[in-house]
Amino acid sequence: MSKKLFFIFAGVCALTSGSSLQAVTSRVGAAQDLGLGIALGQPMGVTGKYWLDSTTAVDAFAGYHFNHNFDMHADYLWHSFSSFNVSSGRMPFYLGVGGRVNLGDDSNFGMRLPLGVSYLFPNDPIEAYAEVAPVVRLLKDIGIDIDGSVGLRVYINYLK
Repeated sequence: MSKKLFFIFAGVCALTSGSSLQAVTSRVGAAQDLGLGIALGQPMGVTGKYWLDSTTAVDAFAGYHFNHNFDMHADYLWHSFSSFNVSSGRMPFYLGVGGRVNLGDDSNFGMRLPLGVSYLFPNDPIEAYAEVAPVVRLLKDIGIDIDGSVGLRVYINYLK
């Protein structure tokens, strides 16, 4: 699985630095911005984020959970751009609510409550983020899990 993630990460890097693809000046975080990328942690896999307006977005994920499950989740996110002051780019804090489905050895369904921070690069259509998400398992083995990941997304509507 780690070789696959390496190749996905290499592909994302190639998209952002390739000479034939140039990024226009980015102001990621506007309505209809779509970012695609990778996430590493628990779980790890591919991620996407679609901005509904300047403060709300929906993110989705599909990948591998260390407990040998295929993990899918989606979250509705609220962003605060006034939480952190940075000299370049923007750094919103976000929180959300969503659902998670694990399929495999330990199949279950749960409600996610993600908390995170993103860094939106000033001149490139790239978002780096880190999040932690308590998960309340609602079926089978009722309990609490903690997901956590770091990731990188490239906003494809800014590439020409």
